[in-house]
Amino acid sequence: MCGAAITHRDHVIRVNNRHEHAFFNPTGIAFLIRCFHTAPGVAVWAEPSTAFTWFPGYCWQIVLCAACQSHLGWLFSPMAGGRSFYGLIADRLS
Repeated sequence: MCGAAITHRDHVIRVNNRHEHAFFNPTGIAFLIRCFHTAPGVAVWAEPSTAFTWFPGYCWQIVLCAACQSHLGWLFSPMAGGRSFYGLIADRLS
């Protein structure tokens, strides 16, 4: 939102064979997220949660823009083996 550098197209990854995923949260809000292996411009906020996870086997944490604190998406971390990744809200990236 503020124009700060968050990640780069070189950090794009595919999770479950797709880079983009569409999901609804428990309150019915739709999100289109894009997956990245790193996002140096974010700050992780809150404790990990497994509630209503979009990726089975992963817990999630909210990530904010490190510069302006806008909600940009989530860090998904495996509960057993594997690699963490960022799911960033598509329309909040430029």
